[in-house]
Amino acid sequence: MEINYNVTGPDRKRLVQAIAEILESDAKYLGVPSCAYQVDAFTISKDGILSFDDSSKGEQLIERLCEMGFEAEIEEVTDVLCIELPLKDTTDAAIDNLRRMVDSKATLIKKALGADSLEIEVTEERIRFPWFDRIPEPEVISATAHFLGHMLDAAKSHKRVTAKEKETDNEKYAFRCFLLRLGFIGVEFKETRRTLLRNLTGSAAFRTGAKKGFSAEDLDAATDDPAVVEAVNALLNEKEATDDEISE
Repeated sequence: MEINYNVTGPDRKRLVQAIAEILESDAKYLGVPSCAYQVDAFTISKDGILSFDDSSKGEQLIERLCEMGFEAEIEEVTDVLCIELPLKDTTDAAIDNLRRMVDSKATLIKKALGADSLEIEVTEERIRFPWFDRIPEPEVISATAHFLGHMLDAAKSHKRVTAKEKETDNEKYAFRCFLLRLGFIGVEFKETRRTLLRNLTGSAAFRTGAKKGFSAEDLDAATDDPAVVEAVNALLNEKEATDDEISE
């Protein structure tokens, strides 16, 4: 998200100092060519544009800045969410894998996240995902950020990825399997899995539907068991050794 305060020189320095004071964090000058400042997770460009990903924290900062006399240009305020990841150590092959990975699960990803687009933009320093024409709920933003980070890691580690999308009559099961391949296993990812699966239909636990006496919660509990996690990882590694295709 970007907010344009349209300040330069001493006025920009005052803005940076105010942000550092509000966030109780040091301001770091990033040098040329950007000439930007970074304070916590916020970046202030040489033209006074404030950029950030965390909408809830950003809203609080904007309110405080307004109280201190800093007014943004209203026409520049956007409700579009664009998550960005650093391009560092990412090869062209990894970017191609990432695009194919998204294409292979496009329908499920769009529905799971409520995304308006699945476009991927690559700049000199960042990989941009302008997927939302609005600001989603905080838990969706968090889940999307984790999801994109895991996909990028997988794209870097895989030799090849198929871009062919497969039809499924059980969306939750298909997407849950995809999440497990990306490493969303264990109690630490329980809420993220829940958020990413809640918009999909079907049973997350069984390919052909829920079986008597079991539920997705039962499977969550099972995958929180280290022994089960080890067994699942062994199966996934065996699968990857066979065809090395994450979308399979």
